[in-house]
Amino acid sequence: MELIATKGYEEIKIREICRQAGVSVGAFYHYFPSKNDLLIEMYSLADLFFAEQVRDRLENLDFYHKIVEFFTIYAQYNEKTGVSVVKQLYHVENRLLIQKGRGMQQALTKIIEAGQAAGKICTDIPADEITEYLFIAARGVIYYWCLHDGGYDLQGFMRGYMGRLVKIFLK
Repeated sequence: MELIATKGYEEIKIREICRQAGVSVGAFYHYFPSKNDLLIEMYSLADLFFAEQVRDRLENLDFYHKIVEFFTIYAQYNEKTGVSVVKQLYHVENRLLIQKGRGMQQALTKIIEAGQAAGKICTDIPADEITEYLFIAARGVIYYWCLHDGGYDLQGFMRGYMGRLVKIFLK
């Protein structure tokens, strides 16, 4: 993560990663077939975090607040990652941002499906499409934060932005 922040993902060499981590190049390739697999691991950890921990944190909220808080936590996760690293991840070649079936999106889709079943969220749009719509907006907020070099409260901005947006899906 430090190397990505300082040098940029494309400029990092496997040898540098190994030196920084204190492992051999052979050990690296034992766990990661390529440098790209490091990114996949980063996204897998984020997906696991949202699938296992975030869902429980949202349990006692109504559906509107579950979704808004989900994205507030998403903003918090990006802030914790750091603007310099996030800037390196937000580029058009990074197809992991739009990969279907990731745990993070599945966690949100389950919330939306439950809201639809409870009659609180519109049913004329499938839950996975609402999820995609909301993530497009949230990623735009993250990108905008990157353009401003992290110069404002991302969590507060995300909460307000998504709070207004989520209302269009409520019944």
